[in-house]
Amino acid sequence: MINTYFKSAYYTHLLLTAKSLIITGLFISKISVSIAQSAPFPLKPIDEQRVQEIEKMLSDKPSGFGEPYNKREVWDKLLKSGNYDRFLRGMRNYSFPSFSKDDYFSLSNGSASSSKPGLTMMRKRAEGLAKATWAECLQNEGRYTRMVEDGLRDILKQKSWVSPRSDYDFKNYNGVAYSVELTSSLYAHTITQTLYMMGDKISPKLRKEALDALYTRIFNPIHHKFKTQNDNKENHFLIADNNWNHVCLAGLVGAALTVIEDKHERAVFTYIGEYYSKNGLVGFEDDGYCVEGVTYYNYGFGHYILLRESIWQATGGKIDLFDDPKVQKISRYAPNIEIINGVYPAISDGREGAKPDEAVMIYLNRTLGLGIARYDTLTNKSGTSDNRKNVMMAFPNSSYKSQPEKNIKKDEANTRSFFEQTGVLVSRPLPTSSAKIGVALKGGNNGESHNHNDIGSYTIVQGKQIMVGDPGVIPYTNNIFDAKYRYTYKTIGSYGHPVPLVAGTQQQAGAQARSRIVHTDFTKEKDNITLDIASAYDVPELKRLERIMDYDRSHAGSITFTDSFAYANPQEFETAISTRSEWKQTSDSTLLLTRESEKMLVTFFSPGNKLLLKSEEIAEGGTPYTRIGISIAEPVIAGQIIITYKPQN
Repeated sequence: MINTYFKSAYYTHLLLTAKSLIITGLFISKISVSIAQSAPFPLKPIDEQRVQEIEKMLSDKPSGFGEPYNKREVWDKLLKSGNYDRFLRGMRNYSFPSFSKDDYFSLSNGSASSSKPGLTMMRKRAEGLAKATWAECLQNEGRYTRMVEDGLRDILKQKSWVSPRSDYDFKNYNGVAYSVELTSSLYAHTITQTLYMMGDKISPKLRKEALDALYTRIFNPIHHKFKTQNDNKENHFLIADNNWNHVCLAGLVGAALTVIEDKHERAVFTYIGEYYSKNGLVGFEDDGYCVEGVTYYNYGFGHYILLRESIWQATGGKIDLFDDPKVQKISRYAPNIEIINGVYPAISDGREGAKPDEAVMIYLNRTLGLGIARYDTLTNKSGTSDNRKNVMMAFPNSSYKSQPEKNIKKDEANTRSFFEQTGVLVSRPLPTSSAKIGVALKGGNNGESHNHNDIGSYTIVQGKQIMVGDPGVIPYTNNIFDAKYRYTYKTIGSYGHPVPLVAGTQQQAGAQARSRIVHTDFTKEKDNITLDIASAYDVPELKRLERIMDYDRSHAGSITFTDSFAYANPQEFETAISTRSEWKQTSDSTLLLTRESEKMLVTFFSPGNKLLLKSEEIAEGGTPYTRIGISIAEPVIAGQIIITYKPQN
């Protein structure tokens, strides 16, 4: 079976996420070399001097998160808390998920249009091992030991631990080569946590088989990469500047620190985590902005926390990955990108309704002293679908040593968050005002990781409802990371976003398409910002295109967007409203949007021009939304379209 898609998709993904390489048409061999050379912290031989320094910091024995089952103090407290009663009742009839070859190959053979069936099946099996381990360690009655052993044995025999979307030419499945990626790193850390937590409940024979498999599939391929300095496509997570870097390093290093007996070897993997995790931090803007959106912030930066805690515990706090001043800014991304009332924009490959992970935010809030009241209380209640983060949070960790923030900051009074370097502005009402609308405006560029072509896009929240805005992610299809096809999806291209269509042309991909901040004026009552977004459009006739946002906090609040443009000769111009609200046109220049109990009045006009409306429902496998196109009736050489949003009583 030839897996040509996976090969092209992998490299296209690297192209889309490496900031200086958002171009197509490169040969595969050249791509690999170019990315390696452009990595801020490129592949290099292991620094043996630093490894020896780290070795002195490590304890004699490996250990993982939490405690083994036979150290009962915390386990008994968790069991008696009642927080796990429902979970344990559900485990009585639990069946360990089986491996499905059909699901694994469903994307490549065309039986599925999305990678979801194969990926879900793979990750459910890791979840099954974690849940059975949790159940046995909580109750300590031997009821689930056989399930743990049988599940572990089945996973060890599983032909591939990697996501089917990442198994290039099915080398992992066929045992030709093994790679550390998002799913295999999850498997490795989950397996090692199971071995650590279950202790002598796992037979010596099975324990050896697990360690042998870990070396074959995870540890040895990394040793080989450093020994040979081989710059092939496998294990490129080391130099990636997106979520892959932190996710894979967390699983790899966490697994090594949990089970590898040799202290020097553990120091080698600790060094790898310490040094190469800097690449992942580079993927965040210097102002702390996460270009991948809230969903991937939880995933990517959440794993940076796992990596930090693993190394912090292993070295007794002598190595702290939070000692980078940029981490403080990144930690504030989630509270700063909130619009109002716990609602966040679905930027990039995020999804509508996504929120920051509570455990991640509690950890950050307490460890870094962010002063956010709702994230200041420790709790020993955690989920059980993961025996890594869930166990880390249920047991004492480094955040327990931090004192609750005495001077809690009234984050609800934070009326504005401005990521100045990126050009992302979030405007909110005053806490004492009657206004109940907020907005997030996105600048940035079209060469960002998990990018949508969305310069100038915005999301408006009224109450707790997104009335208008970025539609978010659609299910990953077999070509969604292929640059030739990615932006043919309306939801990923600019067409599905509330941005202009210029002379019939959508925004172009690439870092050269970027917003420029022309003007800002921020006061207690109003926020005004002007973005130059002309470079997003490859239209030679376009001479000027600015998007102006005026946010007014007075009374019930209002938000006005003005698109001001000029051409060298008359051309068409259109802007759009993207919404999942119910809507109706109430006059030649007004719309009424309704979502749940919220109603919003939209007015639109173009000085000196007649406007036309057309609507289109877009789904592309995701939750449907409507694109309402607002266009000037005749080609013009210059003009404006002005749209104002106000709550409707």
